[in-house]
Amino acid sequence: MRMFRTLLLLGIVGLVALGGVALWAVQADSEDFAFVPQAAQPAIGVVELEDAAAPPAGAGRVYFTTVGVRHATVWETWFGVDGGKLVPEHAIQPDGESDSDRARMDTIAMDDSQQAAEVVALRALGYRVQVRPAGVVIAGIDREAPIASSGATLGDLILSTDGRRTLETEALRDAVRRAGIGTVVDLGLHRDGKVLTVAVKTIRSERTGKAILGILPAQAHAVEAPRKVTYSVKGIGGPSAGLAFALQIYSAGRGYANLHGLKVAATGTLSMSGTVGAIGGVGEKAVGAKRAGAEVFLVPRGNAAEARAAGVAGLRIVPVESFTDALRALAVAP
Repeated sequence: MRMFRTLLLLGIVGLVALGGVALWAVQADSEDFAFVPQAAQPAIGVVELEDAAAPPAGAGRVYFTTVGVRHATVWETWFGVDGGKLVPEHAIQPDGESDSDRARMDTIAMDDSQQAAEVVALRALGYRVQVRPAGVVIAGIDREAPIASSGATLGDLILSTDGRRTLETEALRDAVRRAGIGTVVDLGLHRDGKVLTVAVKTIRSERTGKAILGILPAQAHAVEAPRKVTYSVKGIGGPSAGLAFALQIYSAGRGYANLHGLKVAATGTLSMSGTVGAIGGVGEKAVGAKRAGAEVFLVPRGNAAEARAAGVAGLRIVPVESFTDALRALAVAP
């Protein structure tokens, strides 16, 4: 009897301990990230073309796709993500990069995608759009370089180097190389409507052996167009909505006749020249497109196999390499 009570007590203690571990596992964050599908969102109301008429009855609709990206729990690391997948931390967030750093870089990428969508779509509509360099965005910082402690931060716009205007990435690189390795240069920055100057010591590039700042530069542009495009995007970032945004602008300019009444989801980065680039999480985005009722899903050609592998019934996967490809695909979609 005494032995039975001992075993019973041990069993109860074990169950309590196991329950505690399970409770901890479903609440504690692991070092992995979880990609989970989210229903695609209508682009109308998020992307607006000045003076565009409301879509007529029966008109098609454009959707942009997103993926929920969050820290996975320990439980999900052990047993998988329901309806999603695990992604190693280093693939999303390199060493030394914080959550706020990643969010800021996503915002920069989203801004770039919106601007590219405006330029590409308006030009496709036949408008003359002027684009000129407006500075160099700091889209990444080497946390081991002196610039990390200089006062410069992600998202700053570099306008000058040692008092001379450097509005293009190549002009900035040339100015830094001329300054030489180990030299302190003064960067003129624009941040939140203010202009400030920071002193930065250059370092030697391991790849080229030349002087660099230790940043990832991104070209900023000023766009002048005859029709205004406005965005009201909240809670999402990254560059993958570029194709969908451009398609919405173009469709609004065409009275949505180009959609032939179809519900069209789209994903892919978009360059100023109209080239569509590959993105991540396309399998989850295919699921999200179907959840929103989309019939056609335009994806970068490099992602087509992954999109089809998601096995979403009733969703036509159409690979494209450019915005022109996307328009041609929709022209024959019915």
